[in-house]
Amino acid sequence: MSFRQISSARNHQKMRFHDGLPEGWNRDRFRQLCVSYAQIRGASAQCIRSFEIIIDMISPSAFRDPSQEPFCYARQETLIAGRGVTDRTIHNHERELEAIGLIERRLGANGARCKRKGLGLFLTPALNLISEMLDAEAQYIAEKDKHDGLRGDRSRLYRYVKHSLAVLVALPCPAEDVDEMMVEFRSWPRADKLKYLSLDDLRAHVQAAHDLWKRIEGHVAKGGEISGEPEACFGCHIQDQIEEEILSCNADGDETMSSAEAEEPDCSGSGPDGPAHCLESNHPTDMVPHKSQKLPRVNNCILYDLASPELRMHIDIAGGGVQNSSPTLYAIETGTWSRLSEIGANVSAWHAAIERLTILGAILAGVITDARLSDPRVPPVVNPGGYLRGMVKADERGELNLISSFMGLLARRAREDEDGLR
Repeated sequence: MSFRQISSARNHQKMRFHDGLPEGWNRDRFRQLCVSYAQIRGASAQCIRSFEIIIDMISPSAFRDPSQEPFCYARQETLIAGRGVTDRTIHNHERELEAIGLIERRLGANGARCKRKGLGLFLTPALNLISEMLDAEAQYIAEKDKHDGLRGDRSRLYRYVKHSLAVLVALPCPAEDVDEMMVEFRSWPRADKLKYLSLDDLRAHVQAAHDLWKRIEGHVAKGGEISGEPEACFGCHIQDQIEEEILSCNADGDETMSSAEAEEPDCSGSGPDGPAHCLESNHPTDMVPHKSQKLPRVNNCILYDLASPELRMHIDIAGGGVQNSSPTLYAIETGTWSRLSEIGANVSAWHAAIERLTILGAILAGVITDARLSDPRVPPVVNPGGYLRGMVKADERGELNLISSFMGLLARRAREDEDGLR
C-alpha cells in the first residue's frame, strides 16, 4: 500500500468518529439544524422528508455517544412508507444527502443494509459538520434580513417614483427624458419576482431605483410647480410650517393641489399582480389621511427635530449617510421603520399602521412610539410593536388623538432643549 493510500485510509477512518451533540442538544435540535442546512443547500422538500424519516429511525442515544455511529439500516421500501415515491427516487435522495455532507452510504452488494454487519446510512458526517452548519444558518438569516429590508426599500421607492412620474408628466414643460424614465420604471421586476433575485442583484436594483427617483425629483423641483423641496411633491400632508391653530390634513378631499391632481402615468404592466392590499399595487398608497383620524400639519424638518437621536441616525442612513435637518419623506419613512424594527416592532404592525393611518399617520405613530421609550414621566414601553398596534386599534374605535400626542411630544422636546438634554 502506498503512502497516499495509507493517508487516505487514515483520514477516512478518522471521519468515522464524532464528539457527539453539543451540550444541551438533543436529536430533534440536531434534526432541525440539518433540515435548515439542507434547505440552504437547495435540497427538495421530498429529499428533506426522506432525511427526516432516516433520522427518526435512529436511536437518540446514538447521537450522544461518541463510541458508536448513528446509522439507519432500514430498507428503501421502509423509507418510502406509502409516500408515493419510487425506489429510484429514494436512491436519488440518498445520493443528494451524501453530496451535501449529511450522510455517508456504506452499503453492501446491490445496496444491502444490515444492522449486524454495520451497513446502512450513517449520519457521522453531519455530526462532524455542526459548526459549519451553524455558520451557514447564521449567514443565511443575516442575508435574508438584508434581502427583506431591500425589498421593503423597493416597495417604498415604487410608490414615490410612480407618484413623482405623475407629477412630472403634468408639468407644463415635462423633461425631455421623461419617456426614458418611464420606460426604465416599467422595466422594474414585479414585487413577487424580487424574492428570487440574489442579494447583490437586489441591492443593485434598489440603488438604480433610488437613482431614478432622485433624477425625477430633480426635474420636478425645476418645474416651478412646487416650492423646490423634494418632499413637497408627495401631496399636502407634509406642509411647510405648523400653523398657529393645529389643523388636520384634508380629510374630506375638498382641498386640492395642482401636483396631486396630476393624472397618473400609464404604467400598465409595470406593477405586480399581487393582492389589492400589496404595498406595490397598481394604485399608489392613498396620501389622504383616513377620515376617522385627524393629523397635524408638519413639515419634514419638524419631524426630524422631534425624532430621538437614534431615530435621526436611521433617517440619516436612509438619506445617504449624511446628516440632514430636512430629509426627504422617503428617508423619514425608511428610517422610522428601521428604528421600529430595531426596538422590536414587527413588520406586520408597521403595515397595519400604514393601511389604517396612512403614511404620515404611521410615521407620527412611529415617532411617538420611539419617544415613549425614553420618556422619564411615564413607564417605558415594554412592547413597542404592541404599542403601535394599540394605536391602530384605538383609531378603529375612534379613540386615537395623534394631534394631542404630537403636541405633547412637541412640548417635551421644547423642555428638553431648554434643559440642554438634547
